Amino acid sequence: MKKNLLYLFALICSVSLFTACSDDDDNSWQELPKGEIKAENVDFQLNGASTTGTVNFEATSLQSATVGFKNVIDGYSDVTVDVAMEKQADGSFKFNGTKDIMTKPVTRETAKPTPLLKVTVDGTITPEGKVTLNVSATGAGLYIGTYKDETLVLSYGETLLTGKEVVFDATDGDNVTILLKSVIPGEEETNLTGVKVNGDGFSGTAKTSNASVEYTGSRKDKVLTLALKVTMNDPKGWAKTYGLAEYTTGELTYNDYTNPNAVIAGAGYVNYVCVTESSDYGTSYGAMFRGIFGVLLPQVLQSVTLGADGNVTASYNSGAIQFQPMWALMPPTADVAKKLIPTEGWLQSPKNLAYWFEKDGKLYVKLNIPVIVAQAMGSGAAGLDGIIDQILKGDPATIKTLLAKLLKVESIAISDESIAMLLDWVNNGFPLNVKVANGHSYIYLDKASFDPLMAVHETGEVDSWGDPVKTSDILILWELLSNSGILPPEAGMASMLIGAISGNWASTDAFELGLDLQETK
Repeated sequence: MKKNLLYLFALICSVSLFTACSDDDDNSWQELPKGEIKAENVDFQLNGASTTGTVNFEATSLQSATVGFKNVIDGYSDVTVDVAMEKQADGSFKFNGTKDIMTKPVTRETAKPTPLLKVTVDGTITPEGKVTLNVSATGAGLYIGTYKDETLVLSYGETLLTGKEVVFDATDGDNVTILLKSVIPGEEETNLTGVKVNGDGFSGTAKTSNASVEYTGSRKDKVLTLALKVTMNDPKGWAKTYGLAEYTTGELTYNDYTNPNAVIAGAGYVNYVCVTESSDYGTSYGAMFRGIFGVLLPQVLQSVTLGADGNVTASYNSGAIQFQPMWALMPPTADVAKKLIPTEGWLQSPKNLAYWFEKDGKLYVKLNIPVIVAQAMGSGAAGLDGIIDQILKGDPATIKTLLAKLLKVESIAISDESIAMLLDWVNNGFPLNVKVANGHSYIYLDKASFDPLMAVHETGEVDSWGDPVKTSDILILWELLSNSGILPPEAGMASMLIGAISGNWASTDAFELGLDLQETK
C-alpha cells in the first residue's frame, strides 16, 4: 500500500513539473508569421468599418509583439504599436495595445502632453498567418484639413449655410483651431482657438471681433459637421424688433406757403436741407418723400428684426400696392393712408438673406446676394452663380460690361467711383447711421454716402440750345432699371424728383434717407 502511494505521489509530482515547465518552454509564438501579412489573410477594420492597408507583425515573446500598419489612417502613413499577447486554447493569440502619437499628419514633433492622435489596436493572429485587426483612432489629427462643398455641413443657428469654407488645424492636441471664412457677419476670416476634441467630436466657445460663438461638431466619412450659435456684440442695444413709425401730417411752411396737410413723419426718414435762391427744396421735397414712403412702405413692410444672432429678417407683404400719382403732391390723410395697409397676407422672411453688425459706431447691413437671387428666381437662378461671383469680385470696368449684357444695353455710363462704392456696400455691408430720439430709431444713409451717385457731370453731348448736357449716375441708373422693367412703371415719375435733387446737390447741406422705426411692444 505504501508503495502504491509512493508511485501515486511521484506521478502527481511529475505531472505538476511537466505542466510548470510547459509554459516556460512554450515556443509556439516563434511559429507565428513575421513581416508583412498577405492581404487575403487580413480582416481589417478602422473605427468599426472595414478598411484596407498593409499589416506587419512580429512576435518578440509568448506575451508580446509589435503590430505595424501602413496607409490606414489619413496623414499617418506608418504606425507601429507594441501589443500584449495571450495564447488561446485553439493555438491562436489575442493581442491588444495602445500608442499615443504626438505628431501632426506631417510628422512634426510636439512637446505638448496631449497627442494629436491616439491609436489603439486589438485583434488575433494564428500560426497560419490569419489576422483580425481592429484599430481605434481619436484626436485632432483626424480633423485637420480644409472643408467645403460636399465635405462640409455648416449650420448657423437653425439655418444651413452653403458655399462656405472651414479650415481645421492644430499644432498639438491642446492647440486646435478652426478658421471660418466669411461666416460671422462683418468678419472675412474668424479664427476659433482653444477647440476641445474628444472621442465624440469637438466643441468650444470663442469671442470674435463682432460676436460670441458657441460651436460643436464632428467628422465622419471625411465630412465635417459644424454647428454654430452666434450672439452679436450689441453695445448700443440695436438687436430688437422694430415697427414703422406712424404716418403723421401737420403744418409745414416752405417757399412762403404753409401746407396744413404736409407729411411730417412716417415710415421713411428724410432729413433734407437744400435752400437755393429760387426754392427751399429740402423742406418741400422732404415732405414729398416722407409722404411717398409713408404710403408705400407700410403696404409691403410691417416690421424689421435685427436678430441677436446677426440675422436681419422682416414681416412683409407681397400683395398689390395701391398708390395714386396725385399723392406725391397732395398726400392722403392719415386715415386714408392707414386703410391702405393690408390686414392679412403678412409673411416672415427667412434667415440667411441679410446680416447686421456694428463697426465704428455704424450699423452695417450685408446682403447675401447669391441666396437672395436663388430665393427670388428659384430654378431660374441656375447657372447664375458664376456671373454673380464675377460681379462681386470684379473691377468697375468688368462689372459694367457684365451689367450691360444683363440689361441688354450697349454700355453703362455710370462712373467707376459709383460702381466701386456700390460694390463695397454689397461685399462689405451698407454703412448706416443710427440716431435715437423720442422713442424713434432713425436708420439711414447720409449725404457723404450719396455723393458719388448724386454729383452732376457732363455727358459730352449738347442740347438743342447748344448747352452741355448734364446728368448724374443715379439718373443713369434709375433710367436703366426703369427701361429694363426692374422698377415698376409707377416709379418712373420719381426720375423728375431725383433729377431736381441731383441738380441742386452742390447746394445741399444735409441729405439723410432711411427708415423711421419704433420698437414694438
